[in-house]
Amino acid sequence: MTTGFEFHCPTKIICGRDALDKLPVELQSQGMSHPLVMTDAGLVKLGVAAKLTGVLDAAGVAYDVFDQVPPDSSMDVVNEVAHLYQQRGCDGFVAIGGGSVIDTAKGAAASLSCEGVDFSTLQGAEILTRDMPPFIAVPTTAGTGSEVTLVAVVADTHKHAKLSFTSYKLVPHAAILDPALTATLPPKLTATTGMDALTHAVEAYTSIQKNPVSDAFAVKAIELIAANLPRACEQGDDVEARTNLALASLMAGAAFSNAMVGIVHAIGHSLGGLCHVPHGQAMMMLLPHCVRWNLDHGVHVGVYGELLGYLDPARNAQLAHASAAERDEAVCEALFALNKGFHEKHGVPLTLRELGIERDQLEAVAKQARYDGAALYNATEVTIEDAMEILEAVY
Repeated sequence: MTTGFEFHCPTKIICGRDALDKLPVELQSQGMSHPLVMTDAGLVKLGVAAKLTGVLDAAGVAYDVFDQVPPDSSMDVVNEVAHLYQQRGCDGFVAIGGGSVIDTAKGAAASLSCEGVDFSTLQGAEILTRDMPPFIAVPTTAGTGSEVTLVAVVADTHKHAKLSFTSYKLVPHAAILDPALTATLPPKLTATTGMDALTHAVEAYTSIQKNPVSDAFAVKAIELIAANLPRACEQGDDVEARTNLALASLMAGAAFSNAMVGIVHAIGHSLGGLCHVPHGQAMMMLLPHCVRWNLDHGVHVGVYGELLGYLDPARNAQLAHASAAERDEAVCEALFALNKGFHEKHGVPLTLRELGIERDQLEAVAKQARYDGAALYNATEVTIEDAMEILEAVY
């Protein structure tokens, strides 16, 4: 029996080939005449950012650019962007990039909505009370889903921690998904960001706050990722695969934005904050091991198996009359097999040792994971010992 629930996803979605060409019209719709374009140096070098600014130039739109968002953006960058926005007289944000770029723009926009206060003082859930300036997100990776989520994760470089901010006020007003913007993404990054999206979907489906609508988004995302991620890694310019992955990332983002995540993210955030492991890489390494740990400890038994038909249709057909335990195991095996394939074909690291992480760093990671906000939505309490057991398995 379904109990009462809420599902929130107000973002306008513009998706498909040449979707970026619709940006000038959307700017007008959102009331923007002088946006601040947010991006990073890597996308400038690759010419991806120029695709967006070229559209603005052709339409005669005035804009300013901030292109120095680092891979692990920080509070200092957020506050710098907010200052630049005010100094240049901008009236909205267009963020083109991955999760770090979009989350940095969220932070700056939130700070401005609170009259320029330091973003770090707004940490927590539903601290924000005022609407952000107009905000259009243009993702260049298919992973974070930040273009539709109520979450922003920003590093505190002084505390060596990643801080989470959660509010419906942080949801972008529009998202543009154009497959041309992800076509040049290298296989390793395609794989890790895709596995980030898969983690969002799997954790949303098993969260204590799940609901029928988030489940529907999650299972469709899993189906699209399983069918298209290997294709996109092999053939980067496969427009259909890239479009499907962008849509899957968005759907997984909408799912976890409402259902929340769990133990994979709790540990992954700590790995990012303390050891600077890229978020997608952390999610990829941790997901199968966390599923393994959950099943070994009687968590989500019978639930993971429900995902087999979306994750591995062929194996699902073979196990049509199998027990719930066998289907659970098949899901775990399928996740390990996905990672193995990306490792063998594209050289994606699968262990912390490969990333140069020292074993004596793990205890600090485990301690920080214990108090991460994502741990609140896990089906069972995440102890330091639990996190250490998983980290040792990944090491």
